[in-house]
Amino acid sequence: MATLSGSHLASSPPASGRRFDHLFFFSMSVLLALAVVVGFAKTYFFAGLLRAKLPSSLIHIHGVVFTCWFVVLLCQAGLASAGRVDLHRRLGIAGMGIACLMLPLGFLATAEFLTRMEPQPAVLMASIMPFTELFSFGVLAGAAFLCRKRPDVHKRLIMLATIGIIGAAVGRMEFLPDWHLRGIAELRLFWAYTYAFLVPLVAFDIFSLRKLHRATLWGSAFLITLHQVALLIGTTGPWLGFARWVQSWGL
Repeated sequence: MATLSGSHLASSPPASGRRFDHLFFFSMSVLLALAVVVGFAKTYFFAGLLRAKLPSSLIHIHGVVFTCWFVVLLCQAGLASAGRVDLHRRLGIAGMGIACLMLPLGFLATAEFLTRMEPQPAVLMASIMPFTELFSFGVLAGAAFLCRKRPDVHKRLIMLATIGIIGAAVGRMEFLPDWHLRGIAELRLFWAYTYAFLVPLVAFDIFSLRKLHRATLWGSAFLITLHQVALLIGTTGPWLGFARWVQSWGL
């Protein structure tokens, strides 16, 4: 009995470690939600949400669904911290449903934005940012869903998927210096600011595991590499032609 008991204790993480783990990911969820609120405070959250003067009903729906993702993220982290794994799993199904809605809505919202703008190369080029973020979110959130039975992988991929869609919020933070950069350089700067949210995740892994978790390593590498490739594609003729085609939808 003593041997069995000792083996079980040796193979299970200490309760204090699990609590610290839950606290960290809940704190990360709060940090990401705050970043979105700060970024869209003037145009959406402090402007009355549904009463905000947005360009169209489509953008209102887009805003509601994307906000729901961050609400669910906070609830999921809170439920995990409270030990309510049963509710966490049930709400997770709703969360993936929201994620599936976010992709087409984000695409349509970007198309609607392009329709309202002049067909200038700078505008068409800038559309690479939301399309890239939607792609990274789809890949990382989908991988998180497939790895839902591996909590250590699942929660890191969810954090990375969420970090991948906060570029629009960060780009609206007027207190962040833009160094008078324009075009591709400005997009590179905004994405560089989002990488600051990777730092706590990396630090947590090193502190708790003494190494980078492979989900953090490969997920971060995927995100950063995708961004750099997108920046190269954004000024090419094929991309500008694609953006003009989307603009022609007239949403």
